[in-house]
Amino acid sequence: MNYSFINKSLNAVSTELGILYHLVSSPSCAQDPKILGYGIWPCNTVYLGPEKFEGRSSGCGYDQEGCLFSTIWESAERYAPTFYDSKELVFASYNELSIEKEAIHPNQIALFHDKQFDSNNNQKITKLTPDLKISWVPTVDLVNNRKITYVPAQLIFLPFTKDNKWITYNTSTGLAAHINYHKAILNAIFECIERDSFVLTWMQKIAAPKIIISEDIQQYINERFTAKCEWHFFDITYDLEIPTVFGICFGEADYGSFVAVGSSTRATIGEALKKVILEIGQTAPYFRYVLGKKKEENWIPTNDFSKIKNFEDHSAFYLKRHDLWHVFDDWRNIVPSKHIDFHQKQELSDVEQILRCLRVFKTKGYNVLFKDITTPDIRQFGYYSIKIYIPQLIQMGGSYSWYFLGSQRLYTVPKQFGYTCNGFENLNHYPHPFP
Repeated sequence: MNYSFINKSLNAVSTELGILYHLVSSPSCAQDPKILGYGIWPCNTVYLGPEKFEGRSSGCGYDQEGCLFSTIWESAERYAPTFYDSKELVFASYNELSIEKEAIHPNQIALFHDKQFDSNNNQKITKLTPDLKISWVPTVDLVNNRKITYVPAQLIFLPFTKDNKWITYNTSTGLAAHINYHKAILNAIFECIERDSFVLTWMQKIAAPKIIISEDIQQYINERFTAKCEWHFFDITYDLEIPTVFGICFGEADYGSFVAVGSSTRATIGEALKKVILEIGQTAPYFRYVLGKKKEENWIPTNDFSKIKNFEDHSAFYLKRHDLWHVFDDWRNIVPSKHIDFHQKQELSDVEQILRCLRVFKTKGYNVLFKDITTPDIRQFGYYSIKIYIPQLIQMGGSYSWYFLGSQRLYTVPKQFGYTCNGFENLNHYPHPFP
C-alpha cells in the first residue's frame, strides 16, 4: 500500500480547506458485491471561482487503496473544470474567430440533430452555427502537430455559465484525473471511445457479438458477487478498433429486481470486461441510494420520457419500469459466439497506447483536443486533471430530449459492419439505462 500517496491524497479532505468536505464509505448489504465504495461531499467552489462544483462523485475498488484513489481522482476531475482563466476566453463567432485563429468548425462538432430543435423549441439550447457568438478556449490538437485549436468553452468546462447562449448540456465525458499524467490522458481517450461505442449500440440497437462466459470469466464473477445474477457481455469494438465491452446484468436485491449496465474501453478486451464487471458491481449500493432519493422526491417515471433530465433519472427509470424491460430482449436473446482471451496482458506502455489511439484518429481525420485543467491545489495533492474532447465522436447525454444525435457516425458506422443503419426517426426511442 502506497501510504505516501494516500496521506497526500487525504489532504484533499477538510471541512475548512479541502476540495472535499467529507469522504463517506458506501453502506452495503450482505448480498452486495465484494466491492468497496466511497461517496463524497464536495466543497462549495463559488467561494473560489466562477462556477459551482456540481453533480456527484464516487469511487470503487476491490481494496481500500484502489477505492480511495478512485474516489479522489474522480472528485478531482469534477472539481478542476469549474475553474478557467477568463483571459484565455475569446468571445466571438466561428466566422470571426477563424480569420485569425485555428478553430473547430461547428459542422465538425457532433451535437444535436436538427429535428431535436424542432421538437424542443421551448428549451434553452441554441444550435451551434458559424455566426453564433459564444466563448471559445484554446486547446492542443494532439493529432495535428499539437496545433493550438479553439473550441467552445462549454465543451471543456463543467459547468460553464458565462455565455448567454447554451449550445449543449454539460457532460463529463473526457474528463480524467490521475497521479500519472499519461494515465489521465489515456483514460480520458478511452472514455470518449467507450461512450461513442455504447451510444452507437443503444441507439442503433446493434446486436453486437456476445462474449462466451468461460470458466475463467465465471470464476472471476463468482469471487466478487455472492448473489446469482444473469450476465450478458458484448464486444462493441467498431471502427476505432480499441477493445470495448458492453455488459448487462439482471439480479435481485433487497429493493427488488434490477438491471444494471456498464461499458468500458481498455487496451485489451479482457481488461475492458473486468472494468465492466467492476462498474456494474458498484451499482448495487448506488441503486439503493437513488431509490431512496427518488422516493423523497416522489418521482414516478411515466411514458413521457422528456421528463428524464439527468443520469440519476436514467438510473432509477428501469428500476421502476419493469414493464419496459423488453427493450433489453434483443441483446438478452443473442446466442454467445465470441471467445476472448480474458487474461491477455497489455503489451504497450501507456504512452505507446496513447500513440496507437492517436494514429487511429488521425487516419479517420478526427481531432483529439487536449486541455490541461489541473489547478494548483490538485497538483499539491499529487494529481493531474485533464480534458480530452474529440468533436467527431458521440457523447452520452443525461437529458433524454437532448441525447447527442447529430453525429454523422451514428448514421454511418453500423452499415460498415453489416448492421441495419436507422435514420433519426427509427433510432431506439427508449431511454438508455446508464447511471
